[in-house]
Amino acid sequence: MNTKPTNYLVQLHGTRDGWPNNMTPDEERVMSEHFTYLQALMWAGKVLLAGPCMDPVYGLVILEVADEAEARQIMDAEPSVTASVHTYTLHPFRASLLLRRDIFPAKETDRQIRKEAIINASRDSVWKAWTTTEGVTAFGPPAANIELKVDGKYEWYFGPADSPLGTRGSEGCRVLSYLPKEMLTFTWNAPPTVPELRPARTRVVVQFADAGPGQTKVTLTHLGWGEEPMWNEVYDYFDAAWGHVLTALAEHFK
Repeated sequence: MNTKPTNYLVQLHGTRDGWPNNMTPDEERVMSEHFTYLQALMWAGKVLLAGPCMDPVYGLVILEVADEAEARQIMDAEPSVTASVHTYTLHPFRASLLLRRDIFPAKETDRQIRKEAIINASRDSVWKAWTTTEGVTAFGPPAANIELKVDGKYEWYFGPADSPLGTRGSEGCRVLSYLPKEMLTFTWNAPPTVPELRPARTRVVVQFADAGPGQTKVTLTHLGWGEEPMWNEVYDYFDAAWGHVLTALAEHFK
């Protein structure tokens, strides 16, 4: 059993008496930056939970990261820490039970985006194009992080590496299931232009089938759409975007 923790519990401690009941205007500004920073990390799948504890008073953050070095890198750059409003203590933690009720829309509609393309390449080659970092970046985004395992990362990065946290692309998205060379399912998020829905997730299913000698049929279905009107913008965005993705895939294998 792997006992290496992937979660860390962080306690944020005020650096002076009376905190936080007597915040100065500068400290209020810092705490606003603190909230925005943690919110972006939530979008990126790095923060599972955050908020204040009241008795005793301290801030609580639960991280999901690769190791302690990444946890410390995140917290050393946290605005309230860099401004000396808070210090922090870090504790290895394992989230054995975690129910994420808000990751998918509370009520889903039955509408779907469905795209198909015939690719002039073997099923093996097309499968690798979708399930490896090198394959994805060959036809799609300039950078990616793909881990072909259940709950592995499935992240496409369209923005530059120095983009604000949570705004590069599909940060925090994960592999849900797969059948080698037949089917891949992963979570997907809204584009940064719709920040209200960035924490939520939809689902994408990519299916692979033989379409003739040296050809593969790719069928992409994007589902899990919420019923609120704000979902319409995201639906329309990906209705166009997935068509461009499959066109790029076909062009790559010409």
